[in-house]
Amino acid sequence: MVVITGNKVAEGKTKIIWGVDGDPSLAVVESKDDITAGDGAKHDIMRGKAEFATATTCNVFRLLQACGIPLAFREQIDERRFLAKRCHMVPLEVVVRREAHGSFLKRHPYLQKGHVFPRLILEFFLKTTGKQWAGQAIPKDDPFMQITRRRAALFLPDQPLYIQDPFLVLDVFPLSDDPEGYQERYQKIGAMAIEVFLILEKAWQLLGRRLVDFKVEFGITQEGQLVLADVIDSDSWRVVDGGQYIDKQAYRDGRSLALVRDLYQLVAALTERFGLPRQRLIIWRGSESDSLDVFDRAIELMRKGVDGSVEVITCSLHKQPIQALQKLWALVQE
Repeated sequence: MVVITGNKVAEGKTKIIWGVDGDPSLAVVESKDDITAGDGAKHDIMRGKAEFATATTCNVFRLLQACGIPLAFREQIDERRFLAKRCHMVPLEVVVRREAHGSFLKRHPYLQKGHVFPRLILEFFLKTTGKQWAGQAIPKDDPFMQITRRRAALFLPDQPLYIQDPFLVLDVFPLSDDPEGYQERYQKIGAMAIEVFLILEKAWQLLGRRLVDFKVEFGITQEGQLVLADVIDSDSWRVVDGGQYIDKQAYRDGRSLALVRDLYQLVAALTERFGLPRQRLIIWRGSESDSLDVFDRAIELMRKGVDGSVEVITCSLHKQPIQALQKLWALVQE
């Protein structure tokens, strides 16, 4: 697809958003070589970062696309740019955590670094710039947000929650324009973020690494569809390899720029290997009269696009235990 870039729509610390001539429903996302930390207090230019970030993001989004996740992403244009649906961005950072790292430990200092959450932790942060929200000064950008009784309470993200009262309570907050439906929209965002995390967690596990947390952003397309938007790259997550971070945390921790560059390059190369493994769904039932209706959704997904097969085994473990065990061992070894 030939894309003619239009006017600059927006520019942030690490990327530029361009319009597309002739199609106002699309945008071009261009990565920059800038790397920052501490709300921009630390800033460097890292040669090659734009290419590594774009490669990682596109590799991630292609996997999520194959999994049926609604995305703004359309396709990669070149080494530094990709094409996306133009969205109204929801001013939230949505964080999912498998382990306790980073600012979570500041809000919950009684936990040890690396504490594992059997059930994923979901958090929302209000996305702000210049310590301002709707013209009102706030003490810290990107505050932690808790929604209760149709109001959003804001907290300092780097202080223990148990010693804080909210520094601001909002009656109007992202997606609150529908008083009756905002809870459902937050639930949908949360469910989608968790589903995305589980997909990427497994992708990293297959490569022998651990995804411990990530932050993502969402947008609403011109057609009104909620989609995963922005980027997912080494600035967006923490990935652990042999006890060491292979992501932006290394830069935050003061590691050399050369080492950080090598890590970003490594992650770009590793995510090239992301893909859907061949799946095999085996449904075991005791008799022909046992209904398969409960498996309809899984069977539909398997037959609709997932590389794999569906096999139904009918054999009673109660009536034919030896034959059933033999069949089970044969299936496991195939």
